[in-house]
Amino acid sequence: AVLRAPLDDGRELVYRDVRRLGTLLLLDGRGWTRYSSAIGPEPLENGFTPERLGESLGRSRQAVKKVVMDQRHLAGVGNIYANEALFAAGVDPSKPAVKLTPDDHRRLHAEIRRILWAAIDSAGTTVRDYRTGTGEQGKFQLELLVYGREGEPCRRCGTRLTGTHAIDARITVFCHRCQS
Repeated sequence: AVLRAPLDDGRELVYRDVRRLGTLLLLDGRGWTRYSSAIGPEPLENGFTPERLGESLGRSRQAVKKVVMDQRHLAGVGNIYANEALFAAGVDPSKPAVKLTPDDHRRLHAEIRRILWAAIDSAGTTVRDYRTGTGEQGKFQLELLVYGREGEPCRRCGTRLTGTHAIDARITVFCHRCQS
């Protein structure tokens, strides 16, 4: 465990980050204000709209997947969920974000929210070592359509799924036929 913090009610908060992808910050009120003003909208809040997503995407010529995962543009969308949302929305992950249409924004907005809610309802995604706060494995990995399936047939069209590290140094798995 990286951090163990006893709580007033006798329970213990344990921060464990085996893959070392997280960050733990201890902030006062002013620090939180500064930090939270530097990150993008939370996709599960009511204020996150297709138009707000379009504003964030429209400011970048980078690949849409890279922008979706950039916390300055959108808070909390990791690699697994970015892959799945882009596939579900039919958006090519390497497409420059600025080139997405309002229709792309609407589809991607809906799929980001749907996939994040589905992952929460399934207690997360256990690919290797993830566990919930009670030690259980997540179950969303059973619903993955592209992530972790490089070289396998697309479940929609049968085309072989492609994997690349060229977009953002993280694995991106996509279908050339379903994502344009």
